[in-house]
Amino acid sequence: MTAPDDAIVLPISGDPPLVAALLLRVMALDDERGSTPALGASCAVLAALRALSPRDTWRLSGMRKSGLALVIDTRQLADNLRALRHSNEEAALAAYFVSHGASRGMLHQLFHLSHNAITRQRRRLGVRLGQGRPPLPDSATRDAIHRRWADLGRHESDLRRRLQQLHHQFAAYPLVVLSAVLHEFDTAPATAPPLRESACLTQPNTSPPHCSPPPGEPGQRRT
Repeated sequence: MTAPDDAIVLPISGDPPLVAALLLRVMALDDERGSTPALGASCAVLAALRALSPRDTWRLSGMRKSGLALVIDTRQLADNLRALRHSNEEAALAAYFVSHGASRGMLHQLFHLSHNAITRQRRRLGVRLGQGRPPLPDSATRDAIHRRWADLGRHESDLRRRLQQLHHQFAAYPLVVLSAVLHEFDTAPATAPPLRESACLTQPNTSPPHCSPPPGEPGQRRT
C-alpha cells in the first residue's frame, strides 16, 4: 500500500506492548493471506519476523525505533467523519420524532425504521402511546399550522426538518397530530386503514377527529 500524498505518517515507538501487538498482527495477517509477498516486496524481512520466538518478538518491540508507523489517510478519515456526523444527525432526528409522538407510519416512511426498531426506540426513550385517532386542534390553530407549513416550505426542502421546525412552533401537539392537520383535506382511498395509535398527550378536542396517512406533501392547504 502506498501512502497518499496528503497522508500523515506517525512513527510508532516508545510503547513496547503496542509494538509487540502490532508485530503479532503483521504475522497473523501474513498467515491469513497465505504468503508473505501479499504484504509487500520485503519478503525476507517479513519471513525473518515470522521466525522469531515470542521472547525475541518482545525484545524487538522494545527497540528505540520500531520500524512501524501509523499512516493516516486524511482524505478517507475526513469522509468517515462526515459519514459519522451524518449518522449521528439521522439518529438524533429519528429520536426527536419518536419522542414527540410520530406514528409508526411516519417513522417508517421518513426514516425507514422497522416495527421492532420503533418499539425499541420507544421503550428506550420512555414513550407511551394512546389508542385511537388523535383529536385535531381547533380551526384557528389548524389554519395557523397550514400557514406556517407553507412559510417553512419556502426555505426548507427536507420534509423531516420542515416537520421538526413546525413542531417547534406548535410543541403542544404531537407530530402525529400535526401530520393529520396537514393532510386533513387529502382525498383518502376508501380502503385506507384507520389511524390506530396516537401520542399519549392530552390535546384540546374542539373539532371532530380526523384520520390521516403518513406524512408527505399535503395535496391542499387551508385558505
